[in-house]
Amino acid sequence: MSILNKMHRGHGEKTESAPKFWLIGALILLILISVLVALHSNGTVLNADGEQFKLEVETSPAGQAKGLGGRSSLPQDKGMLFVFPTVAIQCFWMKDMKFPIDMIWTNPTKQVVHIQANVSPSTYPNTFCPSTPAKYVIELNAGATARANITTSQTLNF
Repeated sequence: MSILNKMHRGHGEKTESAPKFWLIGALILLILISVLVALHSNGTVLNADGEQFKLEVETSPAGQAKGLGGRSSLPQDKGMLFVFPTVAIQCFWMKDMKFPIDMIWTNPTKQVVHIQANVSPSTYPNTFCPSTPAKYVIELNAGATARANITTSQTLNF
């Protein structure tokens, strides 16, 4: 019998603890996968008057400058949420846009402070700026705000 075999002989905990280690390892792996999925989902949902929109969240300055520009269309149940680091007058334009949209500005409590509906790509290089500072801006397909009965002063759920 080798020394290695003698060392393991009488130590039954090696075989008894192996299933525990597998269980703990699998649990840790499941938690890590859940965290990664949550971090990469990069989205939220806007619920308004029975309508539901899956919003792609954009926080980076480069991504905010591009927005929906360059896309040929947007599914009816989708939109984009711009989250700004500070509350300020947030101006938007239709650079590289290929379809009309509705723009919704909200304050930090998610109360709508301004709506610019049915903005056409042909309006570029005009900019659209609310008179009230905003923390969030949502872009949806043209007509979506009317369909979801979104109005100024309403508090949104997203």
